[in-house]
Amino acid sequence: MKAMLPGLDILRFLLACYLVVFHTLVIYPEARAMPMADFFKFGGCATSIFFILSGFILSHVSVEKKTGEAMKVSASKFFINRFSNIYPIHIVTLALSVALMAVNSHPFDTELSNLDSAPPIVHTMSGVEVAVNAVLQILLLQAWNPFYLSFNIPSWSLSTLFFFYLSFPALAPRLLSMRWKSTMLMAMWGASLLPAVIVVAGGWYQGWPIGVLHTNPLVRLPEFLAGILAYGIFEANVESITGMIASCRWIIFAATGALFIGATFLFTAGMRSWEVLLHNGALLPAQVAVIFVCASTLQNASPRVAAWTRRLGNASLSIFALQYPLFIGFLKVQKLLGIPYSLLSCVHRPHVCRVAASQVPVHFSAYPVYLILVLVMSVLFQERVVLPLRTRLRRVLKSRWDAARPAPLPATSVPKTQ
Repeated sequence: MKAMLPGLDILRFLLACYLVVFHTLVIYPEARAMPMADFFKFGGCATSIFFILSGFILSHVSVEKKTGEAMKVSASKFFINRFSNIYPIHIVTLALSVALMAVNSHPFDTELSNLDSAPPIVHTMSGVEVAVNAVLQILLLQAWNPFYLSFNIPSWSLSTLFFFYLSFPALAPRLLSMRWKSTMLMAMWGASLLPAVIVVAGGWYQGWPIGVLHTNPLVRLPEFLAGILAYGIFEANVESITGMIASCRWIIFAATGALFIGATFLFTAGMRSWEVLLHNGALLPAQVAVIFVCASTLQNASPRVAAWTRRLGNASLSIFALQYPLFIGFLKVQKLLGIPYSLLSCVHRPHVCRVAASQVPVHFSAYPVYLILVLVMSVLFQERVVLPLRTRLRRVLKSRWDAARPAPLPATSVPKTQ
């Protein structure tokens, strides 16, 4: 059995928490004026680390080493496990988002793709656009739409991960069997950075090129493949890497922190070219270094600590998917509680209450309540909803896969020759 890596579970959880703040803090004018607000505007960096980390962790848990150096991934088992893990999260949070859209005054409004630093551009979807995007959502293909994100906006990352899962069984064994993994990792860095360089060179800062850079699974694939290669390097040199990190941990933390602060400053206050390059690929070596540091941490953790880190790490995808519908619902409840009418009276005059609620300002003082709510609800959602659904879905998919496989040929006895 392969060793657990509790440090990576903590990293998954912290990345999910950072992205919650990145997506939601911006709604509060008071928060945008805080001195440290810029620290939470670099969501693209956290997403890239998560994609690299996904390749790293999947290589650790899913690739089997056969005789010699041969690597193998059981494609059917891998697809069933990954799909059953991601799809219940997606479909339940999609249903929540649709329910919230139904009570919205402008249910078909969405934001066009744009630079993170640019003001949002609201677009009202037509009936055809809603239908097309609903199909894309159900099929986990929404990340391929470069123009805007609809329904549960952060779920584009689940769509991109789904594409990564489809490519993993074919690509991971080949990448892990390569001799010059460090050279190939540098090639993945270049491949990740190249689309951003093209956009900057052409000055293409319009919506759809930025949408392609931000969400397109093919554009983001080199980050995932870099994670696979990084795992191969880490596994082959685990003792030397762990020893070096143990002896220089604080220097590495200080250097990484300084780099992140400097990159955040360039991302938020620099030119648009810096924003694009830092969002797509410029920091990939540093992001791999962060994963190496976390993989080397807590390796001797107690079973109790390891169990808790596993719970938090397993909830990371649920945090990604639940944050948006929970936040929209939280804001609506906060506004309803601020109207000058009793909630019971709203049953008889919903339009009056809706208009009154739209005029109630949201209070930043309630934001910590939301953060606690989303973390607790995500852990419970993962364990009480996703886990049972995943178990049933795996059972159904496995039985159908076994039924669809051709039956083995009966063994025939060969008569002995005298």
